[in-house]
Amino acid sequence: MKRICLLMVAGLMLAACRPEQRPADVLAPEAMASLLADAYMLEGFYAVETGSRHDTMLPEVLAAYDDILARHHTTREAVELSLEYYSTHPDQYKPVQDSVLALLDRAAAPADTLPATALSDIDLEVVEKQ
Repeated sequence: MKRICLLMVAGLMLAACRPEQRPADVLAPEAMASLLADAYMLEGFYAVETGSRHDTMLPEVLAAYDDILARHHTTREAVELSLEYYSTHPDQYKPVQDSVLALLDRAAAPADTLPATALSDIDLEVVEKQ
């Protein structure tokens, strides 16, 4: 009887130590980081361009968020579910936030520090017109 109890306790301890798997309907860390970086850039753009908080121009912000969601092939519900999941799993959210910061740093880098391949996406006609 003592062995059975010991085996049960050992089994429970092993099961408890196993990292929890991310549910399939939660955005993967890479997708979540990319989406959050776009959302942060959107909010920054509106704050700089208008000098006001984003809630004072709610229709424009919502439309822009819809564009971001479409570009990332996801829905508001999936993002809300993912935010809820990651808020209760900080160990899994930390790498997401680190990736967001890296993406934002890369987006803010001066043009002369970017690799040549990153510059190939710039439309030179638009740059010349400005």
